[in-house]
Amino acid sequence: MATQPIYDLATETLVAPKPVRRHLAIVPDAGNYDELERTAPGIASRGVHPATLGLLVGVYAAMLLTFWTFFARDAATALVLTVVSVFMILYFGLIAGGIVLSDTPAPGEPLRSFSEFIKGPVDILTGTITGREAAIQMLFLPACMAVLATIIGIIARVS
Repeated sequence: MATQPIYDLATETLVAPKPVRRHLAIVPDAGNYDELERTAPGIASRGVHPATLGLLVGVYAAMLLTFWTFFARDAATALVLTVVSVFMILYFGLIAGGIVLSDTPAPGEPLRSFSEFIKGPVDILTGTITGREAAIQMLFLPACMAVLATIIGIIARVS
């Protein structure tokens, strides 16, 4: 039987095979996620306060609650709202993942309070704005959408 391989079970010949390179990797393996987290000195004093991001998620959650309260009348609408809810959860999951992997304060760097954030500077791509302006830019459109969803829902219930 010359075609059968001969196995040598000696310890010096039991070497792991050379890894085979895959032909196509759609999503590369990131390995250790700690390497993706970057320490950015000064980000705690010039970045967006986490409470603002919490308010943003809260406004979208209020809008979603408004949709369910006013528009979930039958099974077809509930199915559509379920799909919308899943997309919103995925959207904010991606935002949360981006926040976790984004620049983090240096160890021991104190995080400023929300009132200091509102009065203080925030670095953006084109320069610096106040925290108040940053919060308005982040929260104004979702808050308007939540208010309009409530108004439309009330009109739909009344008519």
